[in-house]
Order: sequence, then C-alpha cells, then structure tokens
Amino acid sequence: MASLACDKAGEVASTESKVTRKDAYEKLLRLCERHGAELDGFVSDIQGHAAKEDFDKLRRIVGKIMGHGRYEAFETIARDVPELTPNWMKRA
Repeated sequence: MASLACDKAGEVASTESKVTRKDAYEKLLRLCERHGAELDGFVSDIQGHAAKEDFDKLRRIVGKIMGHGRYEAFETIARDVPELTPNWMKRA
C-alpha cells in the first residue's frame, strides 16, 4: 500500500504517483456520497419488512454512522477545498 503525505502546494505524494489535494478530497467526497446513498437504500429496503423495534434501532444506527463520521468528513473537505462543498451544505 502506498503512503500519502501533503506538501505545501497541496499535492499528495505517493510512492506510486502524485495526486492533488483537490483530487484526493473529491475522490473521498464521492466515496462518502456513495456510502450515504447505500445506507439510505438499506433503510428504505428494510422499512416495512423489519419489526418496528428492529427498524427503529437500525435507523438510529445508520443515523449515527451518517451523522458522526460522514458529516465531519464533509466539513473538513468543504473547509480545505471550498469548491467541493456539497450543495446541501451551502443551503445551511
């Protein structure tokens, strides 16, 4: 696995190749968005099929996953590379 580090110009150095900070953050942003969509889909898929108590518990778990780690990732990306700020964050 290649190691990564940012230089002062915002380029991420790797033993395999170089990628800009913006490119790396954009890739992470897209990954977070895909995972969020998958988690939303999971909740939709089980709604109406799982017992209410189980559904409520699973929905809370998904909410914690999406709220804690993902939102902090979006905040960091938006702060470090403002042009990558998701539209839903611009409305807030």
